[in-house]
Amino acid sequence: MSWFRWLRPPSVHERLARYNLRADVLAAAAAMASDQRSDVHVARLESSLTDSETVLRMMDGRYAGDMGLLVLTSERVLFRSRRSTGPAAFSVPLHEVLTIEGSTRRVSGTVRVITADGTLTIDQILGTQGEMLADDAQEAIRGEVRPNRDPLQVLAELRALRDSGMISAAEFEIRKSAIWRDI
Repeated sequence: MSWFRWLRPPSVHERLARYNLRADVLAAAAAMASDQRSDVHVARLESSLTDSETVLRMMDGRYAGDMGLLVLTSERVLFRSRRSTGPAAFSVPLHEVLTIEGSTRRVSGTVRVITADGTLTIDQILGTQGEMLADDAQEAIRGEVRPNRDPLQVLAELRALRDSGMISAAEFEIRKSAIWRDI
């Protein structure tokens, strides 16, 4: 049976263990739909974070033609390009966000962060991750605490969405892994 373990690809936690990441960064990385190509960029993200902020969600996306990580923290929304090891491409404190919107068409999503200075658009987000980030951001902006829902009830709702065709099997697997992470 040990040969079966050898054939299994490493989990996100196993892949990122060598970077000694903060627990919040590791949890957000485990919930995002990505593979090992994003690992080094997730590890570099910590240099952009302060000790007082907590990473709530992150995902791969494209901003101004550059692929990178879109990150929601307890204090701000930021985008860090894969090309640059320097500062974030943008960093907007949550109190400056007028609204944040997420949308999905087919298998790709878009997030729009609207501030008094204009609109920041991040696209090429896999699945409905952008919508989930927008929902989380709106809750963080309002200072709402998420109610603890029964994970089995949430899983049953996801199965119903998958079975009805409202979400794809891949999206179901992404959301299911996030539920198991929270248990």
